[in-house]
Amino acid sequence: MNRITQVTRAFTLIELLVVIAIIAILASLLLPALSRAKSKAHQTGCLNNYRQLQICWQMYADDHHDGLPANEAITSGGGSRAALTVGANSWLQGNAWTDTTLTNIQRGVLFSYNQSTSIYKCPADKSTVRDEGRIPRTRSVSLSMYMNVRANPSDPDYNRCWHKTTQIRNPGPAKALVFIDEHERSIQQSAFGINAPDRWWLFGTTQWTWISFPATRHNNGCVLTFADGHAETWRWVEPNTLRISGLNTWIVLQLAAGRSQDRDLSRLFEVIPQKVPIF
Repeated sequence: MNRITQVTRAFTLIELLVVIAIIAILASLLLPALSRAKSKAHQTGCLNNYRQLQICWQMYADDHHDGLPANEAITSGGGSRAALTVGANSWLQGNAWTDTTLTNIQRGVLFSYNQSTSIYKCPADKSTVRDEGRIPRTRSVSLSMYMNVRANPSDPDYNRCWHKTTQIRNPGPAKALVFIDEHERSIQQSAFGINAPDRWWLFGTTQWTWISFPATRHNNGCVLTFADGHAETWRWVEPNTLRISGLNTWIVLQLAAGRSQDRDLSRLFEVIPQKVPIF
């Protein structure tokens, strides 16, 4: 009887190296595409979340004779980031930097219109409470200060912002900023601050100063919603904007690129009241 000898041939070292090289090349081609797909999914999720929140804002106005939800940003004491909070009966409560639970979102006047707390946050926001790396933050969205930040008629600045949807003109609803995704190193209370050219400069700053700072999570851009109900993604183009975004500090009251030269801040000037409203 003939014995059949079975010979097993192993890969040579060169063959193994070739296979590894091919896998590495394929990975280098696929990973950027997968990363872009993930980023696009986050952007789409952010747009959907804020559109849902925008609907809540509109429904509230419809139920309150066109009145806008209050957006009363206040200081509870001192000038620290943790000291900033929100007045009673506003669209939400608390401080996004310090809140450890969802309670302050649930206390807001918009919550009854959609009881999903996820619509208050961009899916790409991985920031944590007080930047301590433990508890994820509950919110990344803020509301334009020109949407009823001074809700009390006795406030001396009452006529500097809109209080009803019928007052939103110059610009009209299609160009009037409502919600904006705020940078994780800027966000705290409810309102997104923007200096108004030649009429409302906050905290003694010059006109060309970033008060609050927008997110850069979506390819150096962020999501915004407008009073007619639509949402957009804006991409920031100024090197100075991207520089500020990378600072490892609380990025409020940051100088813009220069008077009439900062394209990003100029763009925001166009989505707030173009003159002091008189109601």
